[in-house]
Amino acid sequence: MMELADLLAALKARWKLEIAVTVLVLGLIAAWTATLPRSYTGTATLLFDQTAPDPGVDTSARAVGAAEMLGTQADVIRSQEIATQVAKSTGLADSPGVLAQWRNAGGQGTPEEWLGRNMLQGLMVEPGKSSTILSVSYKARDPDSAAQVANSFAQTYLNAYLHMTTDPARAYTRWFEERTREVRGKLETAQNALTNFQRQKGIVSTESMDAESERLTALSGQLASAEASNADAASRAGAGSGQSPDVQSSGVVQSLRTQIAQKSAEVSNLKTSLGPNHPEMIAASAELAALRAKLGSEVGATSHSLGVASGDAAARAAALRRLVNAQRGRMLALSADRSQLEVLQRDVQSARAAFDAVTQRLSSMRLQAELPRTNVRLLDRANPPTLPSSPNVPLRLALGLLLGAGLAVTLAAGLEWLRPRVRTDRGLTRATGLPVLAHVDLGRSRIHPLLEKEAA
Repeated sequence: MMELADLLAALKARWKLEIAVTVLVLGLIAAWTATLPRSYTGTATLLFDQTAPDPGVDTSARAVGAAEMLGTQADVIRSQEIATQVAKSTGLADSPGVLAQWRNAGGQGTPEEWLGRNMLQGLMVEPGKSSTILSVSYKARDPDSAAQVANSFAQTYLNAYLHMTTDPARAYTRWFEERTREVRGKLETAQNALTNFQRQKGIVSTESMDAESERLTALSGQLASAEASNADAASRAGAGSGQSPDVQSSGVVQSLRTQIAQKSAEVSNLKTSLGPNHPEMIAASAELAALRAKLGSEVGATSHSLGVASGDAAARAAALRRLVNAQRGRMLALSADRSQLEVLQRDVQSARAAFDAVTQRLSSMRLQAELPRTNVRLLDRANPPTLPSSPNVPLRLALGLLLGAGLAVTLAAGLEWLRPRVRTDRGLTRATGLPVLAHVDLGRSRIHPLLEKEAA
């Protein structure tokens, strides 16, 4: 069995052979790689910015996960419609070579559709593992074509995504415009009905009806006060002339009664000392009679004024009662009008609410239909690759280097096994069974070349 030290020494001694084998294998693999058809991959990336609000998406819509969203958009990019648009935008379908291939394939459909289906075979759309980025890659024989088609797929998708957002909004805009005209007509009809009713009934506003109600309340209060005053005046006027509180409280009547009392006392004193025909007695009696007559006249005048006041109070109460009854009749008539007015006002309010809602939605749809962009943008454009993606030249060269090195080591070890050489002290001991007593380095001696030639 060969010692490891001998094997390493053998590999070191046969380094020229090993390098030659490695270079030969590497050259063969490089030559084989050079004969293979090359393909290049251009990659463009799209960023879906979920942190920015998308004005084209209703915020009340169901929230969609990033993975589901990216998967859906990847399917959209891989759709036949996008591929057909890419074939049209790049102009590749108009080239004579593509037209000839389309005719040879049967000429089914349009050249753009046929070329789009073929393009999908070289298209790769991969979402990021932990990001909201889509990689759009395209493999072609030419690096410029690979980059051009990859960028065209990305840009066509952006345009299509914008159209998918704005086209439904445009359709809804037309629909809402028709609904706006319809609800505007209903609002105008309701407003005209309300205006005609107010003009017909003479209702300026609901405030005038409230004023009529307040007037009835005020008249009712005045009537109650007038009736109370009439009752009080009637009670005072219905009492006896001398017993009336107004007569009793009159200052003139009280003064006359005081004078009559004094004069009566004077007449009584004169009766005790003078006869009835005495001039003083006659004069005092005449004065007493005059005072009594004056008292009666004053009481009658006061009683008459009470009767006049009672009549005035009764007339005022009757007038107020007629006004209250008239106002009540007017309010009864207005109550029916008010009910009809409230119905018409509710119709106007409902029509206005519908008009405002449709107008608001119409404004929102118009803004959405005119969006300049969405929350998806082209992050990186594809550049023409310098190295082909297939075959992988660096990987093949690295594998060729490993394979050549392995074959070189195997060949050197096989040759050493077929024709072993003593290259170390341990190998010599194993071959002869004798210990090595000394070690002489002949590397710098004159016979070293001869020894190497003999060993070879």
